[in-house]
Amino acid sequence: MKYFAIFAIFAGLSLHTNFNLSEVFTKEEAKEIRVKFWEGFKRYCKRKHIYRKWVLTGVKIRSTQLKFYADREKALVLFQIDHKNELRRFEVYECMLSYQTLFRAECGDELKWEEEYTGIEGQEISAIYFELRGVNLYRVEDHERIYAFFAEKMPLLEDLYYEYRDLINERLKQNDN
Repeated sequence: MKYFAIFAIFAGLSLHTNFNLSEVFTKEEAKEIRVKFWEGFKRYCKRKHIYRKWVLTGVKIRSTQLKFYADREKALVLFQIDHKNELRRFEVYECMLSYQTLFRAECGDELKWEEEYTGIEGQEISAIYFELRGVNLYRVEDHERIYAFFAEKMPLLEDLYYEYRDLINERLKQNDN
C-alpha cells in the first residue's frame, strides 16, 4: 500500500504539474532516448519514402536556421533567427515579417510569429514556427505523431525558404547600405 501511495503521488505530479519527466532518467538514459528518437525519425522517413536532405543549418540567410525540436511538452518546426546583435536579429525578423501574408497563404494561420521568443537553448531569439503541443519526446507512444508533424511541416518551411531567400537576402543587403 505504501508503494502504491508513492506511485500515486508521483503519477499525480507528472500529470498535473510542471514536473519534468526527463528528471526520472539519468543524463545517459535521457541522451539514449533522444538518440533513439532521432534514429526513429530517420527510419520513419525511410518507411514513408521521404528521401530528402533537410536544409536545417544550410540556410543562406544570416543567423537563421531551420530546426526540428521536441521536448516533454511540445514539438516545433521553426525558422530560428538568433543573431547575437539584437538589432540585427530584429531586422532579419522584420524583413521576414514583411512576407507574412505570403507565408500564411502557403502555410495557413497555424504558422506562429514571435519577435521575442525564448529559444531551444534558453536564449532570446525570434521565431517563425509550427507547434504541436501535448507530445513528449520521452514518451515513446508520441514519437509517431511527432515524426508525422515534422515530416509534414518542415517541407512547408523549406519551400518558403527556397521561394523567398533571394528576396529576403536582397532586402537585408539594401538595409546594410
